[in-house]
Amino acid sequence: MSSTFSGISTALSSLRAQRQGLDVSGQNIANVNTEGYSRQRTEMTSVEGVSNVPTIWAKQDPVGSGVNVGDVSRVRDELLESRVRTEHAHNSYLSGQNAIYDNIQGVFKEPSDTGLQERMSTMWSSWQDLSNNPGDDATRTQVLQQSGAVATSLNESSATLGTIWKSTREAATSQVNEVNTAAAEVASLNKGIMQAKIGGLPANELADRRDALVMKLSDLAGATATVRDNGAVDVSLFGSSLVTGSAARAMTVSGAATLGDQAANPVSMSFSDNGQPAVVTSGELGSSLESLNSVVPKYAKALDDVAAKLISTVNAIHGNGFDKAGNAGETFFNGTDAKSISVAITDTDKVAASGDANGRLDGGNADALGDLATSGNGPDVTYRQLVADLGITAKSAALKADTQSTITADLDSSHEATSGVSLDEEMSNLLTYQRAYEAAAKLMNTIDSTLNTLINNTGR
Repeated sequence: MSSTFSGISTALSSLRAQRQGLDVSGQNIANVNTEGYSRQRTEMTSVEGVSNVPTIWAKQDPVGSGVNVGDVSRVRDELLESRVRTEHAHNSYLSGQNAIYDNIQGVFKEPSDTGLQERMSTMWSSWQDLSNNPGDDATRTQVLQQSGAVATSLNESSATLGTIWKSTREAATSQVNEVNTAAAEVASLNKGIMQAKIGGLPANELADRRDALVMKLSDLAGATATVRDNGAVDVSLFGSSLVTGSAARAMTVSGAATLGDQAANPVSMSFSDNGQPAVVTSGELGSSLESLNSVVPKYAKALDDVAAKLISTVNAIHGNGFDKAGNAGETFFNGTDAKSISVAITDTDKVAASGDANGRLDGGNADALGDLATSGNGPDVTYRQLVADLGITAKSAALKADTQSTITADLDSSHEATSGVSLDEEMSNLLTYQRAYEAAAKLMNTIDSTLNTLINNTGR
């Protein structure tokens, strides 16, 4: 049978519980604009009577003994968070690919008045002009100048692709450092959370900071996470452990330092502790590795193919012609690729415009060189194929990035609706806790008045 004074204990438990509910709502309101903060909720449970074990000669009061605050929990949806991390990783990867294709398109600047296609067209036109006036020194000079402009354009494009590759390589190194730092911080926070859980101390804010770092790891490298019963989160990269409890592994990036060395020594990732390969195919780092080992080298190779085609076709036809003195044509272009191509001839008299082996100065060979502009197997066709492929692939990358950005934004909104703070909801909670607190205080006053009557007025 419950004590006469048990009602005071019940009212007191309610006062404490409602007060804690007010404190939690206040914490939520204070952090409404805090990035990564998860809304907290007071978990209240009713307290049973003194004993729920039946006895023969006694019967317990069926009324409970008040309320207890079991825990202050974070409002989370683990399944939704897992999907958000996956979509964030995919979004970072596609955004990185879209950016690299934009940069490569800026190298070629097609169509434009300053692109390689326009410069090659001008060069072929100068050869056609020379075919009409093969003895004119000014026209010969024009051929050398326009050919030099084409070579310079190829040199500059190759150098710019090399710069893009180097910048991406530096970005990859920076991203790896960020991954290592974030992983170490996650491990440290895991340790604090586990210790807090053992000691029965609050750790919600620590968990928010840790989850924000896990999201960062997903953005950076496509990391996935598994929550353990002890409060820790284990983080993995495509099947390989990155963080286990309070221990974190570090990664290193190795391989070529320049675009020219990439083919022989691709850029790769490995774990520092055992040297085993670290597979990263998503997130910002995954995009950087794809750009370093595939995208940029692909278009650098395509540009080299254009230069090689230009060198081989022009040199072959030029070698079949004759210069102003009737000598066989010399090598017109030096080099083997876009980086090394240059005009070998500096003397205008050495331009082999003539096609007459008998020493008559005509423009037959210059005409043949000018016809390369419309050749089905000439350098222009090779270059147009490069530009067309780049345009189609870049457009596809942009569409994928836009679509993924929308998907990610929608999931972020759903996540915010689940875990974010709603001021309207918190205001409603404040009123609820306030009224409950006032009612508990009124209950205590009523019991106090009743006891006062019992103690002071009974028996007179």
